[in-house]
Amino acid sequence: MTTLIEPLVTEIDAQVLLARAADSGFRLVDIETSAGQTVWEWRRGDEPRPQFVLRRVALHWMQEFLVRESKVAFVSDSGPSIA
Repeated sequence: MTTLIEPLVTEIDAQVLLARAADSGFRLVDIETSAGQTVWEWRRGDEPRPQFVLRRVALHWMQEFLVRESKVAFVSDSGPSIA
């Protein structure tokens, strides 16, 4: 039974991640290179377009990207500061 549920949960997680990426202006497309290889590419405006051979790896990259992008620097009004 686990083998039937896990792929479904994984696809639901992927759809949530794709929606979060879309909120940040990204879309994931699959393209075929001139050599006939299918690759996955994240697109957002004129920015560099990272490409991945596996969809799973492209999704993992975006998950990590969104985590890094959402981090906010800690600001304190007390203690030493760096000038």
